[in-house]
Amino acid sequence: FQADGANRSGWDDDFLSLINLEDLIEDNHSKLGHILQNVGSPCGSGLSSQAGEELGLVPGTPVGTSIIDAHAGALACLGCTPTSASHKESLPNLDNCLVLIAGTSTCHIICSQKPVSVPGVWGPYFSAMVPGMWVNEGGQSAAGRLIDFVTFNHPAFSLVKTKAADRGVHVYEYLNDYLQQL
Repeated sequence: FQADGANRSGWDDDFLSLINLEDLIEDNHSKLGHILQNVGSPCGSGLSSQAGEELGLVPGTPVGTSIIDAHAGALACLGCTPTSASHKESLPNLDNCLVLIAGTSTCHIICSQKPVSVPGVWGPYFSAMVPGMWVNEGGQSAAGRLIDFVTFNHPAFSLVKTKAADRGVHVYEYLNDYLQQL
């Protein structure tokens, strides 16, 4: 899929032909899909009656197009505002925040009004996260294992493990609660 800031988007037939995947071009790209929408755009008329019944939701409930999990996390972070007295401020500019989304891997994501090419950094991708904006990202695989390593090898781990067991919670739940108190 190709998208750019000049309102061109869609499947790149020349590229598909170059890599011998001409069959994906046939029938208006029917094997890939030819109805393309920006992330978060409404799909059809919402949840079908059958899906609503199976999920216990109201038919017609809006359904948005999909988004990459790390991009969804970045949007959530960009919508957060500090609440401490020393950091009360309004929403940050979307193109002025680097967001780290951590899980099994960690993605570093930033938006910009114009394309920015940085060696070793993925992107820029147009409208991949916020319609009309560019996204660059980088990442660290196995970040979850790195957190485990640091946690389990920390000198205070045995104390933390004991305190977590005394409360009947997982070590990370104990640490999250502890962080909330800082």
